[in-house]
Amino acid sequence: MGSNPRAILGLVRDLLPHLKEHPDVLVSPQDADFFRKHLKRELPAPLPPKKVEPVIIKQPLPPEPVFEKKGELPPPPPPLKESAPPPFDKRLLEISLEDVRKVVLKAAPELPIIQEIPSDAQAKKIAARWKTKNLSAPISILSLSEPPAQRILLEQIAKAIETHFGSVRIVGAETIEKEKQWDAFLSAAELKLIISCDYTLWQLSDLMRHFKETPATGERALKTIPLFLLPDLSLYLKDPLLKRSLWKALCQKLSS
Repeated sequence: MGSNPRAILGLVRDLLPHLKEHPDVLVSPQDADFFRKHLKRELPAPLPPKKVEPVIIKQPLPPEPVFEKKGELPPPPPPLKESAPPPFDKRLLEISLEDVRKVVLKAAPELPIIQEIPSDAQAKKIAARWKTKNLSAPISILSLSEPPAQRILLEQIAKAIETHFGSVRIVGAETIEKEKQWDAFLSAAELKLIISCDYTLWQLSDLMRHFKETPATGERALKTIPLFLLPDLSLYLKDPLLKRSLWKALCQKLSS
């Protein structure tokens, strides 16, 4: 056959189909079993898995402070340093309101400039109206710095009126006069009658603007509220019998 490659290749091709049909052509089945038994390598049994212990890394503790004496507290931390305020620009003091006014006039000439700060008295007066209205009762007795004995007499009159005719209240006139709130007081819807000593009324100049009197009938009023004037209370203290005539006059007024 020699070393002809083509011949060798042809021989291999012819041999392959034969080997597929007769796989035991080179050795008998008995010999193959013999070699399988004696030449088979025995693999070692697998080792059991090892138990891996977790590794704990301990952080070192900070060193304990050392004190000279037992029970001594550690020293306080040093105070924080405050940063110094920025230097004040002295040129700001040189800017006057006149300079500001000129800048505003130049930048926005259509804006009005008010030379004086407006007063808030009117706003305060409006805001206090609700308080003044709440001071009144259907029958209100004005009081203004009466001596203790006369004040007690006013309280007795108020108690008698409330027992027989309805709700009554003694109203301090000084604050209303000072704040010029009589318009608000007299506009309270529940107010039906005002009782006042004559000398009290004459001292309240702002309230006197609302005083009206009809000579023909002798009727008096504050704005539209009927007014009953009491004479000097000291007269009733000197002569208690006058209290009967006063009560009779009050009953006639309150019943009308």
